[in-house]
Amino acid sequence: MEVLLWLLAFACIAVAGGLAFFYFFYPRLFAYDVRRNYNFEVTPTCFVEVSEGRLILPGDIEPGSTVLLEVNVYSTLKGHYRMPYVSIETSEGVRKQYLEYGVKGLRYLNLSHTFSMTGEEIKLSGSGVSIPNQTCGLIVYPAEDLGNKKVLIIAPHPDDAEIAAYGIYSQQTDKAFVVTVTAGENGAFSYSNLYNPNNPEEFHKHYLQKGRIRVWNSLAVPLLGGVPSEQILQLGFFDSTLEAMKQNPEQNIPSMKLDTADIEVFRSGNTSEFAKGLTGGSNWNSLVDNMAYIVDRFQPDIVIAPAPNIDTHPDHQFSTIAVLEAMKKLDYRKGSLFLHTVHHIYDDYPLGKVGSVLSLPPKFEQPFYFKSIYSHPLSADDVKDKLLALDAMNDIRPNTDGYSSWRVMLFRGLNGLRHAVFNFERDLINRFTRSNELFYVVPVSEIYQDEIYQKITHRARSVKW
Repeated sequence: MEVLLWLLAFACIAVAGGLAFFYFFYPRLFAYDVRRNYNFEVTPTCFVEVSEGRLILPGDIEPGSTVLLEVNVYSTLKGHYRMPYVSIETSEGVRKQYLEYGVKGLRYLNLSHTFSMTGEEIKLSGSGVSIPNQTCGLIVYPAEDLGNKKVLIIAPHPDDAEIAAYGIYSQQTDKAFVVTVTAGENGAFSYSNLYNPNNPEEFHKHYLQKGRIRVWNSLAVPLLGGVPSEQILQLGFFDSTLEAMKQNPEQNIPSMKLDTADIEVFRSGNTSEFAKGLTGGSNWNSLVDNMAYIVDRFQPDIVIAPAPNIDTHPDHQFSTIAVLEAMKKLDYRKGSLFLHTVHHIYDDYPLGKVGSVLSLPPKFEQPFYFKSIYSHPLSADDVKDKLLALDAMNDIRPNTDGYSSWRVMLFRGLNGLRHAVFNFERDLINRFTRSNELFYVVPVSEIYQDEIYQKITHRARSVKW
């Protein structure tokens, strides 16, 4: 009997200790205080009452509008050890938006595409999170009619176009143009079972072949989305060199892994007639000139590119800066920028599972500018198609891990364990295959206002835990 009492006491202490660990440690998984209010400095269009988890949308919201709800939430005990989410239930079905462990404060729920008519009741129910009765700001941005608009997608690396905008370009098809800036040859030594990393010749061959494979990915995968080969282009610049190019605009910057500065190494796979107009070498001025050539010839209505002020990857930032410089060089003023983030300041964004809702990321004091926000809907079939397109990208598919060295495998294994234990999606495929794609819209004409241009091109820095 005494042994049983000791075992019971030990079990109680273990449970209490475990709950205390989850309660106090899980909210500290993030590189910011999850009890802070998100601050996007936007003025609500109107206000609605949330009572017992229900709200009624105003009757004058146009179909296709992007609708965001400013709502205060707080985590329950469960939300400290299971990732909390809000279920958004309407006549169109149920969608989930995930939040941080231990969340408390103002967040933005993306209600876009969840309803079929205005004046409709929406039910919000939390799992691990409570939504008290309150008056909430409703932010409504007008619908973006893509129609016959021509869309230029600027992808810093192979796979970035698909991560950010496969849904859009697979729906625009012959009106879309996918331009990949770099070959993506840099990064981890991915195929150590095929090449010896300690042999200089094989080291070189490995990264050359890695670049060729990723170039092929960038040229072939958009075909799955219906984009004609004439409107798919690989510029062939070297991975992770754009910042150095910008700093030395006339100097040819060589590959970090290959003993060459000749970008024709990776341009040779192009089949588009556009490729005949590509000029110059691996330098910044050539990049801007080539961007200007593409913009001038294609005449896009929408340019999709990373947002330098919230996407921290230097190649992402400078790809966008290059296309902005190109448009200014042309005095190109029509259309809109659709900006997005893949490598956000807080790199666990976005949270949640495949098919869940993508909403606004954490934002506090950092500079950020946009005129409106566009949430682009993906159907259930679109979500599946996007996942399969991303799975066709060799560098980000999970099974590529099996070709890595034991050190990389160990790191990825521990990283995968962290994500499994804490319920984070580990790979970009699952993290960005959502029920929508999200863009921050800026009219191209506004880049000619110096203050706005400085805000757009302000370079974000990654914040690590």
